[in-house]
Amino acid sequence: MTASLTTLITRAQATLGDDGTYFTTALLTAAARLALSDFNERAPVHAGDLIDGVTDQHEYEVSAIDDRATSIIGVWRQDPDENEHDFPFIYDPYSEDERLWFRLRTSVTNDDILIVRFTIPHTINGLDSETESTIPNNQQDAVILTGICYHALCIRAAARVESINLAPAVVANYERIEAKFLRTFQIGLAKVSEKRNAVGEPDTRAWNDQYHGWDQ
Repeated sequence: MTASLTTLITRAQATLGDDGTYFTTALLTAAARLALSDFNERAPVHAGDLIDGVTDQHEYEVSAIDDRATSIIGVWRQDPDENEHDFPFIYDPYSEDERLWFRLRTSVTNDDILIVRFTIPHTINGLDSETESTIPNNQQDAVILTGICYHALCIRAAARVESINLAPAVVANYERIEAKFLRTFQIGLAKVSEKRNAVGEPDTRAWNDQYHGWDQ
C-alpha cells in the first residue's frame, strides 16, 4: 500500500518546512489533485481485459469493462492455443456519450476472444472519495510528493499576488523555489513515463496500410 492523501500532506508540510499554517490541508489537497492529474497524463495505469467476439460485430465498448478507461492501447485476437503471439487488429477508437468505444476494421466470430488493453487513472486514498492508492512504489510516491510541493507553491504565490503585501519579494521567493520543484517533478515524470505497454505479434504493416481506401 502506497501513501494516502493524509500521509502525503504530512510529508509535503515537512518538505516545505511548514506546520500547516501556510500550506494548509485544503491547499495541499488541491495541489495533490493537480499533481495526480499531471502524473496520470504521463504514466496512467496500463490495464487489460478480454472481450468475447460476436460474429460480424465491429463495435465494442471499453467503458463497459471499466468506466474509468481513458484511452485504448491496442486490440488483439487471443491465440486459442496460446502457442503463438496475439494478432493485432486495426481499429478506430472513438467516444460516444462520454464513453470509450472501438470499431474493428475486420469481422470476427463468436469463437474469437479479443484482448483489449487500455489506460485508467491512478488514485490516491482519501482524495476525491477514493479508497485505494495505486501509485506502485515509494519512488513514484516521491514524484507525486514533488508535484504536490510544486503546485502548492504555485497556489501560495498566486494567493499573494493581489493581497496587501508588505513583503513583495515573497512571491518572487516562492517562484524561485517552485522552479526547483518543477524541474525535479519533470524529471520524475519523464522517468515514470518510460514504462512500456504490453504487446502481441509485432505489426509489420506499412505506415499507411490502415488508411488505404479510407475515403472510398
